[in-house]
This record gives sequence, C-alpha cells and structure tokens, in this order.
Amino acid sequence: MEEFDAEEQRLKKVQSRAAPIISPMFIMTPEITKRADEHAGKLAEEKKKKKEQYIAQREEKLKSLGLDSCDDFFVQKLAEVREIAGTVEQEAVKEAQEMLEKIQAM
Repeated sequence: MEEFDAEEQRLKKVQSRAAPIISPMFIMTPEITKRADEHAGKLAEEKKKKKEQYIAQREEKLKSLGLDSCDDFFVQKLAEVREIAGTVEQEAVKEAQEMLEKIQAM
C-alpha cells in the first residue's frame, strides 16, 4: 500500500512540472508531451485499480474472519497476536516432543 502512495506522489510531482523539459539531444514536442501525459494517466489509473483491488481483497479476508469493520491498527494487532500464538504453539510442540523423548528413554 505504501508503494502505491509513493508511486502516486512521484507521478504527481512529474505531472506538476510546469517548465518544459529540454535536453541538448531531445526536445519535448507538444505531441510527445501529450503522449507522456496520456501514459502517465494510464499508469495512475492502473495503480488506482490495483489499490482498490488490494483493499477489496483485504476487506474480503477480514469478512471471512468475521471482522466486518476494523481499522489498520486493529489489523496489525491481530497479525501480532497470530504470530505470538504460532510461536507459543511451536514451543508447546517442542516441549511435548522433549517430554516424549525423555519418557521413551526411561
């Protein structure tokens, strides 16, 4: 999501340049400027669609988890809790295996 915002800001900076770009080897003609603007517009539309698609997929996943409305902070905390639960589960399995090995060694 951050990469979408960064790319969008970069495109806005490029589009906001009022002075024409002139290089000794290349001169921006109105036709090239128009095509560049059209291409930048298409890229911005694609980024917007991808962002909307990402948000829709995220909302769908949250709904499947039974979380209809929540904010980003809640989602981050939920991910942290899941990570901690996974770590605890792995530790419990390791401890159980160690206990079984000790029992079998007796």
